[in-house]
Amino acid sequence: MARLNRVIDLLERGKPAVGTWANNGNLDDLAFATDAGYDYVFIDNEHTGLDFPTLRLSLQALLNRRRIADSGSLQAHPTPFVRMTPNAREQNQWIIKHTLDLGAYGIVIPVLDSVEAAEAAVVASRYPQRQGAPDMLPKGERGWHPHDVAVRYWGITVEEYTDMSDLWPLDPDGEMLLIGIIETVQGARNLPDILKNVKGIGAIMAGAGDLSVDMGLGGNATEDPDVQEMVLRTLKVCQEYGVPCATGVRTKEDVERRLEQGFQILTDMPAKSASVLDHCRAVAGA
Repeated sequence: MARLNRVIDLLERGKPAVGTWANNGNLDDLAFATDAGYDYVFIDNEHTGLDFPTLRLSLQALLNRRRIADSGSLQAHPTPFVRMTPNAREQNQWIIKHTLDLGAYGIVIPVLDSVEAAEAAVVASRYPQRQGAPDMLPKGERGWHPHDVAVRYWGITVEEYTDMSDLWPLDPDGEMLLIGIIETVQGARNLPDILKNVKGIGAIMAGAGDLSVDMGLGGNATEDPDVQEMVLRTLKVCQEYGVPCATGVRTKEDVERRLEQGFQILTDMPAKSASVLDHCRAVAGA
């Protein structure tokens, strides 16, 4: 069976993954991201409110039946990840469980800043493994039941889902990706300890926006050299531990620069245009 998680597939083949954000419930943006061909979508459930029925609907908007038929594969294209409502330090295990039960292929954990928070996220995201499995530890605490929603969304059997919905690369055959956002000074300082001591973190995102606020720079994420230095420090730590690193891009120049630096996961923010409005006002002298 081909990889179901497109991002894992690309990373294993040494290719970058390019995705975008969409708010939970914004079906138009989710459909646009799907039809545009992005590799993944981060569905934001952090700032849009915790709403599981809406999240289930949002996941459905990412399905493209023609692409599935043409590819002859069940690979999720785009692959949906959900940015959680609580910060990592809050350790809300039940929210991770409910999110994964709806069919997400991974979660994005805001404000990852300690070994303890990382460990809690990992064990909440995986089932206890089969006896004798080489990746039994850390023992998962995700509750199991015949997941009719997630199983149907992935297009596989209950048994297949139980085995395949584990964290990559802790489980080399796992199809679930846990992404932690480093967006505080404390998180950046603790990242080496996190990656050294916690197995199951599949990728790290360098969150420049919140980082700039935490540094007292009021959201000046792209211009301030201290913020960008911290972003590159996060990348360097990830490279030392062999963990893929993600960041945001807005221009073609950003893409070339970030790929050259070594980022493997790039998140685009497509701009909505009002060019006709701007032109009309310019012509009218408004």
